[in-house]
Amino acid sequence: MRKKIIITALICMVCFLGLLNPVEAATRTALVIGNSNYKTAPLQNPVNDARDMAKTLRSLNFDVIEKLNAGKRDMVLAIDKFYKRLKRADVGVFYFAGHGMQIHGVNYLIPVKAHVTSETDVQWEAVPAGKVLGKMYEAGNKLNIVILDACRDNPFKRSFRTENKGLAQMYAPKGTIIAYATSPGSVAADGRGRNGVYTKHLLKSLRSKGMTVYDVFRETGLGVMRETSEKQIPWISSTPVQRYYMAGRGSGGNDAERRRLEQERREFEQAKAEFERRQKETQNQRIEVASVPQRPSSPRPTPSPSNAIKRDGIYVAYANGIVKDTNTGLEWKAGPDEDTDWNEAKTWVKSLNLDGGGWRMPSTDELKALYKKGTGSRNMTPLLKTTGWWVWSGETKGSSVARFFAFSGGGRHWGARGSSTLARAFAVRSRGNG
Repeated sequence: MRKKIIITALICMVCFLGLLNPVEAATRTALVIGNSNYKTAPLQNPVNDARDMAKTLRSLNFDVIEKLNAGKRDMVLAIDKFYKRLKRADVGVFYFAGHGMQIHGVNYLIPVKAHVTSETDVQWEAVPAGKVLGKMYEAGNKLNIVILDACRDNPFKRSFRTENKGLAQMYAPKGTIIAYATSPGSVAADGRGRNGVYTKHLLKSLRSKGMTVYDVFRETGLGVMRETSEKQIPWISSTPVQRYYMAGRGSGGNDAERRRLEQERREFEQAKAEFERRQKETQNQRIEVASVPQRPSSPRPTPSPSNAIKRDGIYVAYANGIVKDTNTGLEWKAGPDEDTDWNEAKTWVKSLNLDGGGWRMPSTDELKALYKKGTGSRNMTPLLKTTGWWVWSGETKGSSVARFFAFSGGGRHWGARGSSTLARAFAVRSRGNG
């Protein structure tokens, strides 16, 4: 009898400790919705996409709510259930695959039984994407990720007066990443295999250890662009978030590679700084020992040909990091090779005092002159070192939008100033052809 009491007490203690110390899975929660069986314009992939996404997230210790071919009531109830779990979690992921559309700048996720005959029906028959963002923001957890593989073409466009394509850009609340299968206002491919193009690459990236959440979306985007020959360009909107590893840090291989590259970058910057310091000392010594009056130096001296370290026929790279276009006389300087939003780009350019200063943000016309399809890995001279695909210009519209040039396809686009993925800062100055 006493032994039985002890065993029962131990069992109760284990259960009690389990409630006080939940497993890691309880800190990650997700809502996954995939809608395919639309009466108008059914889709092939979303249900498969949602099933595979739910399976992958569960393997990454997410507590997953999964809804397939959901009506509006099912979607709303699932969002409420998701919200309750979010309040107890550190990380939340919302994934939707299916039809999505924008009406007057508002994004809607379309349930399978939506009855839409005109634009005014959408707000009553569909679920606003902002409802999910609002719930995630109110939950107050550390990191939220919204993934919208929902940019297929409008299935009801025959009944609509406007022809807005894809989804409108939404601004991410603090601690939130919004990932779109394609850029705002564009349409994504449904895919010919089991999964849509975007989700296929996302599933692969999610399973990769050693990748931060930003790395996941970067690799996904690059994979989609390669497969579609840049006809589909994924997009994210985000506030700064801390490094977070979806599949864990791994065995250290990727981290070790990043540390090696970072160390090389630091060593290069140190060597460059030392070179510039010695160069400045030499110039000062020459001035001090000169026996004849010296001509006043130009506030922005032209880089000496003797300091040129590499040429490609048109562009000349100098030891101080300046790259000169000998055709136009423009001098360029690539900014830090890391994801940069417009405000960060502006601050960096403003603080740049290299070789006499005078630097500014480029215009899109100047950036277009750099674009040469098939030249280097970014359709520009490889002397400008960068891994980004888009470069910010100084052109703005209002207080929240700025223009950038996409070296991926050679186009000019407007983007939210807070967006940063694959965007870079360049500085330019004009000093003629002398």
